[in-house]
Amino acid sequence: MALRRRATAIVGSLGLAGALLMVAAPSASAAGYGCAGSEVATYPVKYGSTTYGTIHLYYNASTGVNCAVNVATTAGGYGKDKWMQIDINRCTETSPSSTCHVVEGTVDYEGYYPFKYYAGPVTVYAPNNCINVSAEIKYLGNTATGTNYGADHCG
Repeated sequence: MALRRRATAIVGSLGLAGALLMVAAPSASAAGYGCAGSEVATYPVKYGSTTYGTIHLYYNASTGVNCAVNVATTAGGYGKDKWMQIDINRCTETSPSSTCHVVEGTVDYEGYYPFKYYAGPVTVYAPNNCINVSAEIKYLGNTATGTNYGADHCG
C-alpha cells in the first residue's frame, strides 16, 4: 500500500511539474518568427471572406521595438511558392487614430520566400508612437490584404 501511495505521489508531482513547465514556457511563436516580446494583436489577411494569412504583431516593452510577420494559411498557399509582403510603420500619432502619418517604416520585405510559410519579420522602434501594419499575399491570381486600419498600439 505504501508503494502505491509513493507511486501516486511521484506521478502527481510529475504531472504538476509538467503543468508548471507548460505555463512557464515562453511563447515559441515570437521567437520562431524572429520576433521578441509579447504578441499584442493579430489581423486577418483576406481575399473576400477567405483568410489567406494572419499578421502577428509583437511588442518588446524593454526595447520599444514592434515586430510583425505575415503567416500564410492553407487557403493562402501555406508551404507553396507565393508573393508575400509585410510592412510596419511608425506613425507621428501618439494616440489611436483612423489615419497614420508615417515617420519611419520598414517596407521592403516582399517577394518569393524559400520557406513558403511567412514574410518577415519586420521591426520598427516606436516606444512613444503608434504604429501601422499591413500585409499582402498573392496566391492563385488573387491578392489578399490585411491591416490594423490607422494608427494603433501606441507605446
